[in-house]
Amino acid sequence: MKFKGKSFIAIVLSPEPPYQDWFKEIDRIIARTPGFFIDRPIVLDVRGTKIPIEDLETVLDGLSERSIRVFGIDGISGTRLKPGMPPSFGGGRLTADVEIPETAVGNETATEAAGQKKTIGKTDAPKKAAKTDASDPDPAIKTAEKPAARKANRQPRAVPEANGSSIVITEHVRSGQSILHPDGDVTIIGSVSSGAEIIAGGSIHVYGALRGRALAGVSGRDGARIFCSKLDAELVSINGLYKVADDFEPALRDAPAQIRFENESLVFEQLN
Repeated sequence: MKFKGKSFIAIVLSPEPPYQDWFKEIDRIIARTPGFFIDRPIVLDVRGTKIPIEDLETVLDGLSERSIRVFGIDGISGTRLKPGMPPSFGGGRLTADVEIPETAVGNETATEAAGQKKTIGKTDAPKKAAKTDASDPDPAIKTAEKPAARKANRQPRAVPEANGSSIVITEHVRSGQSILHPDGDVTIIGSVSSGAEIIAGGSIHVYGALRGRALAGVSGRDGARIFCSKLDAELVSINGLYKVADDFEPALRDAPAQIRFENESLVFEQLN
């Protein structure tokens, strides 16, 4: 028998009372980036909070109602947990901050939100859901270009179409980058790396390999589609209905494909 390690990106959330306000912030993140929590492992960090088990149940129920699945709880003894609760989960070290996307790339502003990342075993995990300043009702993630020494980490530049309803990205979208355009189509002239994310209100066109996550029709458009020159995605979604890589048809892997929404299911077709 062989044992192998595997790295995952896990979102680490630290619930803070009053929980109604904390859930409002979670709802804001979901409204801005509908696919942010989809199919991602979630860890609750309650270290130092001495949270009552009844409050923990309330938090878990609220996350479950939002389709946010918790796979571990950090900072609480397993003997305090009730049957059916996620297991106690410890270890890890603090790493860099993580950013939660809000607005379409190409706009002058985007939104700043997020806490710290934390490594759990071999897992890098962003720590907290966004905290906002009351004096700034709509703070933004800075996606402006960084100094030359960090140029490789900047967000891809978006070129708006003439009608203003679509954007075109003229370079590769690298791992960790996120493109959000809830008002129309997104076209990528290049590839989308594993760990990257494209979220569009309309259709998504990728003239290259699609290896990350593609979420089309997030504004409620059943007619949105996903097109790519090579299908190797981690997750695809249209109007909230999604499939992960394990559910793709083997014949369509690494092939030109389109994905559409029909009769409450996703239809995969090979492009000629």
